[in-house]
Amino acid sequence: MKLAIVTILLSCLWTSQSFAIDLDLTRDQQVKILDEAQASYDKAASLLRSDPESADAMFRESSDRFQLLIDSGIINGDLYYDLGNACLQSGDLGRAVVNYLRADALNPTDPRIEANLSHARSLVRPQVTKDGSDALLHRLTFWHHGWPVKWRLVLFASAWTILWASILIRIWRRYPGFLWFTGIAAVVAIAFGASTFISIASSDASQQGVLIRDDVVVRKGNAESYSPQFEQPVNQGLEFRVLEQRPDWLHIELNNGESGWIPRSDAEIVSEEMTANMAII
Repeated sequence: MKLAIVTILLSCLWTSQSFAIDLDLTRDQQVKILDEAQASYDKAASLLRSDPESADAMFRESSDRFQLLIDSGIINGDLYYDLGNACLQSGDLGRAVVNYLRADALNPTDPRIEANLSHARSLVRPQVTKDGSDALLHRLTFWHHGWPVKWRLVLFASAWTILWASILIRIWRRYPGFLWFTGIAAVVAIAFGASTFISIASSDASQQGVLIRDDVVVRKGNAESYSPQFEQPVNQGLEFRVLEQRPDWLHIELNNGESGWIPRSDAEIVSEEMTANMAII
């Protein structure tokens, strides 16, 4: 929470000079709202055992205050993380997942975000997972799916530099293990270079979304008249890839490769709010 306060203060100083704030809040108003959000969250945490209903209401109040700051144009990972925590505690699982994903996009090395996102994902019902072969491939390429693009880009650049440095040295003098050394460097450079390119290309070509409501019927077309794609509805917190967008409908693909149409109002797109309120990151 303290880190979020510092980040928000810095954000306010910058945005007041370079960006228009949607809600036209002053710096003092933003700091006051942040204090209120934190106080509501702390009070709710203290009431969890003695008065769960009051705690739930205060967690919702806290999430509303954090959301108000984001709507005012302040965008940073700590604020999204705090909003995700408030949503999770108030039972708003879908918005918790989507805000943890936004936080992770901005602060990919923060272990708190990864831990809380994993916990929130474990609460989603039903679980939609890849089939056995895809799941095995996903585990074997954990570095591609789990490591931030920044890390992979650094590893690619390092391996590429080592590869050409070893080749240049070899021109001037022979040394043992040249083939092994250059071979490993080449494999690492190709693997992480391709991984980085795929991640960047796929992030440009598609968007990630999350359901924010329960009992969502996935349909075979973009209208209520189409029959359901699956036997059972799906619930909030379920993540998907956006294949196509219509004014009131989204064509989505789930983690198991199955696809269908859902009402746009039943989901949030992860990057949508961040790009709409571009302030300082």
